[in-house]
Amino acid sequence: MNRPLLLCVDDESAILQSLERVFKDQFRVLTSESPAEALETLRLNTDCAIVLSDYRMPGMNGVEFLRHARTIVPLTSRAILSGQIDLSQISEAINNGDIHKFFLKPWENEYLALQMQEALQMHRTLREKAHYERLAITDPVTQLTNHRFFQDQVRLEIRKASDAKSPLSLMIVDVDHFKGFNDRFGHPEGDRLLFKLAGFLQDTVKNRGYVSRYGGEEFTVILPGFDTAEATTFANEIRSKLEQTPLAGPTSSPTFVTVSSGLASYPQHGINAADLIESADKALYQAKRQGRNQVAIAAPSKPG
Repeated sequence: MNRPLLLCVDDESAILQSLERVFKDQFRVLTSESPAEALETLRLNTDCAIVLSDYRMPGMNGVEFLRHARTIVPLTSRAILSGQIDLSQISEAINNGDIHKFFLKPWENEYLALQMQEALQMHRTLREKAHYERLAITDPVTQLTNHRFFQDQVRLEIRKASDAKSPLSLMIVDVDHFKGFNDRFGHPEGDRLLFKLAGFLQDTVKNRGYVSRYGGEEFTVILPGFDTAEATTFANEIRSKLEQTPLAGPTSSPTFVTVSSGLASYPQHGINAADLIESADKALYQAKRQGRNQVAIAAPSKPG
């Protein structure tokens, strides 16, 4: 079961049988005569290393199939094996990254086996690159995305909100009295508390937004599609739920913490990332000045 997984897709069963004979000693081979069925197979086998597809098939051609496959298993090496191809479409697909290689039928077994080993190495390279990219945007203490990811993502979400003419809200969340906790219990326990709080935020926000560690004891929450009223309601739900949620603490008793949040929305509180962040930051300090454990909304940005 340690052999890498290869999915072969062709509407001719005889071709699939031949490919299975060629590759059975190198790979765990799955076969499919239908692109639609093959996509379902990929959803159930996201560890697939290589997808090898015919070009002309009923329903969708090989390039279209591999473009869909890329969204399901983006780190899989993708190749076309066909006797009939549209060279311009193949070239465009390679340039776009939808496929990595193409081979012509009939094939020579040893050559194709060698090419599959090269495709396997490409898959491993893609996985390694993705691993280091994840490390580059991951905060080591909380395992959330980090400040770098947040800055890139908030710019991206503002562009998307602008194009769709939809709202967007940003929360900056600060742990109340965190310095006192650190002074009393030490930095390792402080880091442990931040990790537990990060998990709480991630579980509460789920797929509604993006939670990142901003720095120190501050977190950010990007909420695409949330206007100010909706974001305020959600921010207060988070605040209220957290103050009633016991977190594993440094003593035998559970730890309860509260947070202060500053909230700003696009476009009324800022039309670019810098202005939106500054507005949310000012609102956060207002929440802290007013007694903590509350949500403050940014003042509308001044025109011009």
